[in-house]
Amino acid sequence: MNEGGDKRTPRAKVDIAKREQQIVALKLRGIATPEIARVIGVTARAVQAGFKKALRRQTEDALDAWHRTELGGLATEATIIWRLMDLPENKNDWKAQAALEDRLIRIHIRRAKLLGLDAPTKLDVSGIYSVGVDEISDERRETERAWRSMPVEEQMRIYDAFDAARKRLNAPIETTATVTSGSDNRNPDVDPPAADDET
Repeated sequence: MNEGGDKRTPRAKVDIAKREQQIVALKLRGIATPEIARVIGVTARAVQAGFKKALRRQTEDALDAWHRTELGGLATEATIIWRLMDLPENKNDWKAQAALEDRLIRIHIRRAKLLGLDAPTKLDVSGIYSVGVDEISDERRETERAWRSMPVEEQMRIYDAFDAARKRLNAPIETTATVTSGSDNRNPDVDPPAADDET
């Protein structure tokens, strides 16, 4: 990277972009970070930072290629460890088995991190509501501004109208029922059903 040097001029930006492309290309080939640092002429820390920065800017294809490469490497490592566990000299050695199982667990953890399975779960409730928090506060501010611009008499009239509507909503519903004896034929064009008819 262009560590500590000029990072703002167009030439420096081009140089940084080229280095990041080199880093990504070498990483995708499976070359270790210290070796990449030696070849490019930067520190290992700069290689890691440049790789992360490049991945954030790269397309989904580059990121997918990186994930596939890493997942393939992890699968290869796991296969090797399983073969080591099956060797006759390791089958009866509990210490060797424990060490190899530990390596398998570490591979599992690395795979989970790579796939994002270890990411904390966040509940995003903004999609549930049709209006976001910022929009609501802007809307409220606009309503407050409109309310303050009204004459006091109009504010009182609107307040009274809302208060009356609220009282109507909260009022108990009055219902009446009519009890009749005999048939209740409200449609004179239709004959009432017979008492023994079950239809």
